Amino acid sequence: MKSGKVLLRIIKDMKKIAGFLVLAAVIELIAVLLGMISPNIIGDLTQNLYDFTLGKASLDMNAFAKTCGILCLVYILSSLCEMTRAFVMNNTVSRYFTCSLRKKMSEKIIGLPISYLDKTPNGEIISRMMHDVSIMGTTVHNIFSTIISGLCKLVIITVIIFSISPVMAIAVLIVIPISIGISAFISAKAESHYNEVRKVNGKIYALSEENFTCFDTVKAFNLEKKQNASLKSLAKDMKKASVKAYYTSSIIEPVVTLTNAAAYIIICIIGGYMAINGTFSVGSIVKVILYAQMFAGPLEAIANGISMMQNTFASARRVYEFLDTEEMPKDNDGTFKNLKGDVKFENVCFSYDKSKPLIKNLNFEVKAGQKVAIVGPTGGGKTTIVNLLMRFYDIDGGRILIDGVDAYSVPKETLRSAFQMVLQDTWLFSGTIADNVAYGKENATREEVVKACEKAHIDGFIRSLPDGYDTEINEESTNVSAGQKQLLTIARAYLSDRKLLILDEATSNVDTRTEILIQKTMDKLTEGRTSFVIAHRLSTITDADMILVVNGGEIVERGTHEELLESGGFYKEIYMSQYAPIT
Repeated sequence: MKSGKVLLRIIKDMKKIAGFLVLAAVIELIAVLLGMISPNIIGDLTQNLYDFTLGKASLDMNAFAKTCGILCLVYILSSLCEMTRAFVMNNTVSRYFTCSLRKKMSEKIIGLPISYLDKTPNGEIISRMMHDVSIMGTTVHNIFSTIISGLCKLVIITVIIFSISPVMAIAVLIVIPISIGISAFISAKAESHYNEVRKVNGKIYALSEENFTCFDTVKAFNLEKKQNASLKSLAKDMKKASVKAYYTSSIIEPVVTLTNAAAYIIICIIGGYMAINGTFSVGSIVKVILYAQMFAGPLEAIANGISMMQNTFASARRVYEFLDTEEMPKDNDGTFKNLKGDVKFENVCFSYDKSKPLIKNLNFEVKAGQKVAIVGPTGGGKTTIVNLLMRFYDIDGGRILIDGVDAYSVPKETLRSAFQMVLQDTWLFSGTIADNVAYGKENATREEVVKACEKAHIDGFIRSLPDGYDTEINEESTNVSAGQKQLLTIARAYLSDRKLLILDEATSNVDTRTEILIQKTMDKLTEGRTSFVIAHRLSTITDADMILVVNGGEIVERGTHEELLESGGFYKEIYMSQYAPIT
């Protein structure tokens, strides 16, 4: 995205705070006008003192004191205006501009396909949402006041100096385009470096996030030095890009100062010459010098603003690139009526990488209430089938029917609300044990939570804890074991009352004794529900109504446990490898 389009996009997002920006602009304009009055007052006071010293005129002390009071009042009002403008902008930008962008990004995440989130590190998204949006907000705050204040001051100062001396005004008008032209040229050079800074910064966020979330693995494999080395390498890249970016942009201010100083020298020489010839008063010289000094500020501010914009463009590109990412197709408004739980796959095709097909013309049918097991080697497509069933990924071809209704004709929320799941990768959030279990059912009572935990054989463990069901689970869930976490997610599934059930290696993290207990309760849980069970332990699915043997994205065998053993095919090989006696 080119800088021009990025700028227009930022301006579009600023429309929501247009009223506040206008208010801030008016306040800033008042502050600028007040600031322009003071040199004129000081010049008159100086002229009065000069005339009095030379005996050319008497000095009215009352008028002089009154003028000094007016000067103090002007400075006070100018300061109050600046404070008010800063308050308005701080409140506006943080509450409406940056907050609005972050809300958009949060809403965007909901609509993004899981494939995008799988490919993009969490730290990278956090970097864009926090760091890049903050830079945009800071720039909107600073640049706005800089542009309003700087441009107004330049125009007013030029007009005032022109009214005092057209010759001196010409020197000023020569400096302005030179300064701004140099600033624009240098800032363009800095933009590419700022883009690199933002990219490396995102990588640092991603690596840091991985180091924290995978802390146990890093420690277990003694990878601290390796991870630190990677972080140091990224830090060096960050340093290189930052040095180039900040060095290039830092050139702007001294160059502008130099050109402005040249104009200031010219003004002083011309003013001094005219004063010596008697064509210019001392008070006028003081006014011109003061206004010339004030001229440096807005030029440098505008130069810094131009430099800052390059950093902002780099951040804004990353934010808008995220917001422009293609979302999942919009849901239709269909629904299920009296859901029973019939499921049918018709010629379903799918691939994570379009050049490497995974699921090819998959066909099978499951009647309501049946228990279907999906087995096969790792990478064969077992979990992928479940992902397609839940619409975590969209199929490339074919149809998935539930009670004869195309799964793509109903909203995802409606589809997923028909399922209850227990996955191999358990997930708990910060909160109490009761809250985590109650996540499976809105407005669940404590009695329902306890009953679900009893069925999952986790009630005894929970009651042994000091705070029982009110025990807080920390952020990383390290105060409960892996098996206990899985039992809690199973309890969560018990609490849900849905027609379809998915069990993905649901007993993989529990001991054999607990597995037997869980299996008994699972049998009760699956009664009357269409159940899809993914398992490596074939002992847990021997009672399945149908077993689908998946390999290479295709169903190579199907049947009951006994039928598949009798056929002597791939399933029997897997089964014998697990349970045949070693000789």
